[in-house]
Formats: sequence, C-alpha cells, structure tokens
Amino acid sequence: MGFRNNSRGNQYRPRPPKGPVKLAFGLVGKAAEDAAPPPPVFKPMEPLGRQDIVGTLDLKGIKTAETLPLPAAYIDRIKNNLAKIYEEGRFLNARSVVDIKDGELYVSFNYDQTSVDRVKGLDRNERAWDPDLKVWRIFLGSFDDVFDILGRGFILTEDAHTAIAEFVETPYYAFGAKGKLGKLIVRESWYEEIDFDRDLPAVNAVHGSNAGAVLLENTPQFAQLTKLRALLADFPFKRKPYQHQITGIEYLCVNPEAALLDEMGCGKSFQIATSIGILLQQGLIQKALIVAPMSLIKTWQEELKHATDEEYTVVVGSPAQRQKAIEGKNKILLIHYEGLRLEEARLSEWIKIGKGMLVFDESQRIKNLTAQTTMAAIKLRPMADRCVIATGTPIANRPLDLFAQYLVMDKGRTFGTRYAAFKNSFCELEIQKIQVGRKTIRVERFIGVRNTEELRSRIMKTSLRRLKSEVLDLPPVLYKDFVVELKNEQRSMYMQMRDTLKVQISQMSEKDIISEASTIMVQLLRLSQIASNPRLLDANYEGSNAKLSELEDLLEDIFLDPTKKVILWSHFVSNVDFLVETFGEKFKAVGHTGEMSVDERQESVSAFQDDPETRLFIATPQSAKEGLTLLPRDGKTKADTMIYLDLSFDSGSYVQSQARFHRIGQTAERCLVIHLVGENTVDEYIRKSVIEKIRTATQLLDNGSGDNMAMFATNTKMNKEELLKIL
Repeated sequence: MGFRNNSRGNQYRPRPPKGPVKLAFGLVGKAAEDAAPPPPVFKPMEPLGRQDIVGTLDLKGIKTAETLPLPAAYIDRIKNNLAKIYEEGRFLNARSVVDIKDGELYVSFNYDQTSVDRVKGLDRNERAWDPDLKVWRIFLGSFDDVFDILGRGFILTEDAHTAIAEFVETPYYAFGAKGKLGKLIVRESWYEEIDFDRDLPAVNAVHGSNAGAVLLENTPQFAQLTKLRALLADFPFKRKPYQHQITGIEYLCVNPEAALLDEMGCGKSFQIATSIGILLQQGLIQKALIVAPMSLIKTWQEELKHATDEEYTVVVGSPAQRQKAIEGKNKILLIHYEGLRLEEARLSEWIKIGKGMLVFDESQRIKNLTAQTTMAAIKLRPMADRCVIATGTPIANRPLDLFAQYLVMDKGRTFGTRYAAFKNSFCELEIQKIQVGRKTIRVERFIGVRNTEELRSRIMKTSLRRLKSEVLDLPPVLYKDFVVELKNEQRSMYMQMRDTLKVQISQMSEKDIISEASTIMVQLLRLSQIASNPRLLDANYEGSNAKLSELEDLLEDIFLDPTKKVILWSHFVSNVDFLVETFGEKFKAVGHTGEMSVDERQESVSAFQDDPETRLFIATPQSAKEGLTLLPRDGKTKADTMIYLDLSFDSGSYVQSQARFHRIGQTAERCLVIHLVGENTVDEYIRKSVIEKIRTATQLLDNGSGDNMAMFATNTKMNKEELLKIL
C-alpha cells in the first residue's frame, strides 16, 4: 500500500460522499446488532473508538462478517516485529511518539511538511488534528501508515503496543492486511510484499562451519550427496584437496543456488572449478559460464586444467572474435566482467540452451545495482539453471553491497527483489535535505547496520563461509604501525593544504558539504598523497620524504635475511612507478598496476614467485587484490612481510590485498603487516575508518554480536564536524 496524499493525486481510499452517510469500521453500534453473528472462529469485534473517526469498508462493499482472519503464523510474525519496535523505542530519546487514548492513536512528531502532507494523505475520516494537545488523532487501523510516515526512531508506548497487538487479530485487520503484508511485517522487509506461503529457502547445505541447514536423510539432496561422496572418494584429483575443499565441492554440487563466501586464501576457485567438472561429468549441467575479473582469467585457466579434462574457451578480443568464441563447441566459457556487459545478449542465447551454470567470481564486482555490468548479470541469470557467487568480501563497506549479489544468485529469494525494502530493513540511515533552487533533494547517509541477527540468518541459509583460522594451519598475522613524523618541506606543504581546506570547510554549511563532497574528497586525497610522497603533487619536489626514508631503513633491515621477500602497497599508480624506479636495481623490484597490460602484470607475478633475486613486489591493491598468490615457488625464499605506504577508505581492497600472502602455501612461522602512518595526518583517520569497517563486516559474517553496530559508510558522507576533526 503506497502513501495516499489526497492533495497530490496519489492513490488513496475513497472519500465518503457528501451528506449524512453512516460509515463504520466493520460492524459497530446498531449495525453489529442487526448483522448475522460472525463465524465461531472469529474473536468478537471490539468497539474501535470514536464514531466520528470511521473507515470506508462499507463504502467499498466489503462483507466484514465473512472476512477470514489472518493465519496464526502471520499474526505471530507481526507481533514479533511490533515487539521489536516497542523495545527499540524504550531506549530512544525521541520526540516522535505513538500513544493511544480512547481507542485512537495520538501521534506527535517534530514539524516536517513532508510528514504532515503524508498524514493528510490518510482518509479525512481516519485522522484529525487536535490543536489543543498538538497531536494527530489517527484511527488505530492506520498504525502501519503511521509507522511508514515516521520511518525509524520513534517511541511506541506500552499501551499503544498492546492495543495494536490486539487489533491485528480482528477481522477488520485481516481484510486490510491482505494486500500489504510486507509493509505490516515491519522491521523485516518494509514496503515489500512477501509471499508467506513460501518460507525463506532452506539451502540444505552439507556439514561445515556456517554451512546452513544440515541435510535430512529422507530428502532427494541427501541421496544425491551420498552418491557424490562415493564419487569423490575415487575422484582423480590432480591436486590433493583439503577437507574443507571437499566439503565446499559437495555444497556446490548439491545446491543449484549458492554463495561461496570462504575467506580469501581458502581456495574458492579450486572448489568451483572441480564442482563444474563433476557436474558436467554427471550430466547435471551441460555448460558453464565463468565471469571473473580480467586479472584472474589466467588463474582460472590454471584451475580448470587441474579440475577437469573439459576444454574451455576464453571470450576476449574484437566483437568478431568474441562471437566466434561463444559460438564454439566448448562447454566452458571464461569471460571478464566488461566482456559480460558487451556480450550479454549472445551469452543469454548460449546459456539458455541446455542446462547451464553461471559463476560470478569476486562477485563484489556486481554489488552496484545500477551499474551496467550488474544489470547484465541480472538479465542473464534467468537463462541459467544454476548460479554460484564467490567472494571473500561480500560486504566491502556496508550491507547494501549484499543486495545485488544475492539478487543475481537466487533471483530474490534471500533478500527479496526490492532494494528499498532491503535498505530500510537492514541499514541505519540518516536523511539530510538539501535545497537546490526550488527543489528539496533528500540525501541518505548510511550510519550503521540494524537487524543484524536476521541479516546474518538469511545470509547463512544460502551461503557457505569458512575462515582460514578454522580450516587451514596458517601462521598468525601480526600488525605494527610505524608512526612517521613529517618534517621540513613536507610538513609545510601538508599544513598549507590542510589549513586551506580547513578554512573552506569551516565556512561551508552542511548542505554545501554534501553537495561538494566529491571536491572535498579530492582534497583529502591530496593530503594523503603529500604524506605518502610529495612528488605525487609536485614532480620537482626535492625536499624530505619521511615515509620513503623509513621505508628504505625497513627494507634494508628485512633484506639482511637473504630468504626474505616483501610486498609493498601504495594506492597511487605514479607512486608504484616511482618506487619501482627507486628500488628496481637495488632489490630487483617489479610493479603491478591497472595501467599495465595483463601480460605485463603476469610477468611481474611470475618473477616474484619464481626468481629468488626479485625481492620486492610493489603494487596498487586495486590491481592485485583479487585471486593472486604472491608466494614464492622457488623453495628458497618466503614472502611473509607486507608494507602499506598509504591506505584508502576501501576496506575491501585492504582485506583482499592481505590474502595475497596469507593463504594456502604460506609456510612462514608468522606474517607481518606494517602500516606507515603519517603522524597528525589524515592517515590516522583513514586507518581507523578501515579497521572499523572490517570489524563490522567480520561481526556480521562471522558470528559477531550487536544489533546496532556503528560502521562508517563511505568517505564521501562525512559531516562538517567529522571533517574538521580529522583535519
């Protein structure tokens, strides 16, 4: 049910005609005495308050005496969510209050013209303004509209909670709820219409950590799993799998819609490639399309060679070359995400013929619902019989990252098909209004996660996630901050830009800050560049460079051990180029950036893996964060140290980059991660923000607790006070 604003032509219930027409909610007063008694399954209809605030059921010709009540399961679910609202309100210091008196809701809130208009959008005979008490008197049956209008952060009094909980059992409510159950099951899927005859999918996952429901012996999936396990016992693996990988293969083969969320370094590609080989062998699928980042295409080629004897085709090149590849005879296609967008129509035709399987590796690439690549994935999904999404960081920054990925995976069974419903159910949002000319623009600022247990429960019903600490015998990771003091020219350069930005922000309003967010973030980025390497902004800079000096000392100490290799990260491409030039001869450094070709990047990786003389790998996390293994294969050296010259607000890149060396194959006794942090610079705030994001995502996915965990949204959503504080 949408908002009903009578003055603007939106949908609303019919107004009563002019003249003396008697209206009634269901059966009230004399109408109740004259009517036939209701069926015995009904509870007696209680008086519904003042007779001059009445509804329109009679005008609509609804036979309320014949209305069936809601099933008990519906009512229980509604009451459970009403209780959540009540409990939440007990701890709020809010001016928006929903109370009850004489059978009517008494609703008060801070003046807001939009909210007032929406209240006036209710039928005129369901609401009235009380100028003496300065409250809106609203019919009890419109409580769902009231909640809708107030949004979040209001107090529901104990008496109002009790009255509403009783009201939902009435025949009137049974009629009114039929078309809008999703809205009334508040705090689960607000605004969304839910089919409660279909429960959330029980994925019937195999045994394993966070593996969802366990198979029952009388299910078809159990028989399939029994057969599969017998097959795996004699399967000619070309590389011995770990036990958790066997479990993952079983999971992927049994479940046609699945999310493999293993922590990075657990071998997701191997599990998926092997499951594809088995499913093809058993005739459960006839073809498979694997979509992966361009940088991982070669990795997937290696995995497929170890997993199956089936031939595969990489879809790349010109349009004619891509068409020829798609129309070939091979049953497995490999394509990167940009190619998916370009070839969505042809791929749809290819995969819909026969039993097809879709794989989206590093599925956080389709987290943006409005991106063309994501829309191509959504269009392609119905053509396939099976779908797997795989990522170690499904929540890179906030829960909103989940929606599009799961929509592609199971076509909306886990989180529904309406983004607004998901957002309002699981995200704490702050609405800010900006006046642009005559228009008022509403801007949403994400401030935290809500309904954490419900969100985690839904994720784990369709997902399999294992942590490296649970399934692999890997060394511990130690973190150390090297706080570096900027001096002389570098410090002066930083302070000059910082003070200029500080003055600008102090003179701006909150509205200006929101509208100029992108410009402010560019300036913050420049501050980070100065702290990292002033030459990034001034190619002629010849002054001191605190981080470079500290880095040189660190590398000299580490490389006293001839078996050591180091991975060095910077988020700035020109910084990587500068560092490769600086250390290229001394440590035979190699670089890895997005501006390099795929072959050039692969050469750098191979040199670091195979050449004992190549001691230093320098890369941007954006280019080398996914799928790569940065561990030497020469048997003589080891890479157990990572250094971050600078950080960004992208926590996903930070986590992914560390998985390049903390993964299967790491034999060191311990791994060390070093942050070079500029003292009293924006570095300190960025590091804090990244760690906070990681903590929240970990709590959500890996059995943390807390229903209102604070989490930074994106760096573009900071307010004036926060900006001035970090400067």
